[in-house]
Amino acid sequence: MKYKKNRKLKRTSEHRLALLRNLSVSLIGNESVRTTLAKAKETEKFVSKLITKAKKGDLAAKRAAVSELHDPEIVKKLFGPLAERFKERKGGYTRIYHLGSRLSDGSKMAIIKLVE
Repeated sequence: MKYKKNRKLKRTSEHRLALLRNLSVSLIGNESVRTTLAKAKETEKFVSKLITKAKKGDLAAKRAAVSELHDPEIVKKLFGPLAERFKERKGGYTRIYHLGSRLSDGSKMAIIKLVE
């Protein structure tokens, strides 16, 4: 039996990709984002692939990151201090903290942070 690889998040593929890009830029820039649990889990996958590319540090990886994120300042931070911080780490670059439910609609909330 085949399982679905990604969550759809009730969005079209273009909207979902834009959402993941925006959450990733916010996470890399601020190192912490408060969002729903499903979005946090999807963002975790997206960001971990970017950090792994940043650890390589070559030109092809940098170009791939720029095409994914569309923000040169965030890519500089990703390939600079964040790549150095996670140089010895083999995975698990983020941590998700579960919060309670949101009052308005009952969605499960979470905070996703980059590990120190």
